[in-house]
Amino acid sequence: MTDKKQDLSKVAKRRGKLIYEAFQEEPDDREMLFQAAAMCQVYLPKKELADPSALWETDSGKFSMSMIPLPITNQTTHKSEFIGLPYGTRARIILANINTVAVQKQNRLIDVSSHNLTQFVKEMDMTDGGTQIAMVREQIARLSNCIMRLTFDGEEWQDNSNMPIVSRFTVFKDGGRVQRWPEQIELSEQYFNNLVEHAVPLARTHIAALSNNSTAFDLYCFLAHRLHRIPRGKPQFLAWQTLKDQFGTEYSRMVDFRASFKRTWQIVKSLYTDARIEEKGTRGLMLFNSPTPIPKQLVISLLTPKV
Repeated sequence: MTDKKQDLSKVAKRRGKLIYEAFQEEPDDREMLFQAAAMCQVYLPKKELADPSALWETDSGKFSMSMIPLPITNQTTHKSEFIGLPYGTRARIILANINTVAVQKQNRLIDVSSHNLTQFVKEMDMTDGGTQIAMVREQIARLSNCIMRLTFDGEEWQDNSNMPIVSRFTVFKDGGRVQRWPEQIELSEQYFNNLVEHAVPLARTHIAALSNNSTAFDLYCFLAHRLHRIPRGKPQFLAWQTLKDQFGTEYSRMVDFRASFKRTWQIVKSLYTDARIEEKGTRGLMLFNSPTPIPKQLVISLLTPKV
């Protein structure tokens, strides 16, 4: 019996090309995106939730997040309804780009109106067609209509913080009807301050290469935030169960999660080549101090105000 050669899909070919191109680039040539430190530990839903009014819960060790959707007013029925939470890689990429605009301009106000949205979509390496623009608008609307409850569970106390990503947004009326998507958003002061103080730099080319894999995106962000903070000579161990709780709650069997996670790690490792991680059999992974995906000197240079 002979094996038949299977052609790669267009998506798979493009993703492979992006990974190859990202690997070829020198670190100093990479453009940067920024992610909030909190979003490198707990993550948005990978898929759209069946119930748009349902909350999303995720945790990472002692740190956990509940994301709660907020209602909007239906202009026809004048009743409250839910549009659901942001989800998938697109929401992650959109948020990272919004973060980057806010950090670079040091301004909480972000213009996402129609005349700016086309350029915004192009900068995210998406086509500027109507479908993509509609998707970006939808995810921005979802990001604007939710609030996060962040919890740290200490030994003697528990700290809870309610933090919306967007505190205020403006929608315009079209023929007397209020649009569903914002034209301008204002990041909440709490989110903005946390972002500016603890911004995690990511390579734009890496993010483009991971644009079809939410778990790989989350793992890349986690490692970009975590590895350089590990003390030299004092590696940190993560059990498979801990990793499953953080990255694979959709898996019922550990053996399936481990197999999937190893494939995901190979994708991330092909991009974040300086990441030092050792597998310890069925026990877990050992994480070692590693350089960030973006050299710290480049981050400092970018964020230093130009005179």
